[in-house]
Amino acid sequence: MSVAETLLELEDQLWKANREGDGAFYAQWLRDDALAVSKWGIIDKAAAVPGIQANQNPYLTTDRSGEQVIVVDEHTAVVTYRVDVVALVDGSERQLPSYASTVWNDSSGEWRVVFHQQSAL
Repeated sequence: MSVAETLLELEDQLWKANREGDGAFYAQWLRDDALAVSKWGIIDKAAAVPGIQANQNPYLTTDRSGEQVIVVDEHTAVVTYRVDVVALVDGSERQLPSYASTVWNDSSGEWRVVFHQQSAL
């Protein structure tokens, strides 16, 4: 499997874990120093994992399109795409389309998320 195929599969698994409230999966695949940025602010791994686990506004669908993978070097790559999220917010379905980018690093021998950013559309 190519680096691009591997990382797109991992992105699929992360979004699935998000939909299912699987914080343990995020704990495994985020580096300890990982950060995420969105319109809700900047969060680190210590905040992201329990937030995913709590699943207070569950994501119902997370359809990606326009994926691009840039392999920066043998240990670093960037995945970017559009994601059309449908979430359950206060009991109502809400559309949350965004552009997203994830920086991956495999210096530990396995690909891990260093940084994830979402720009709401």
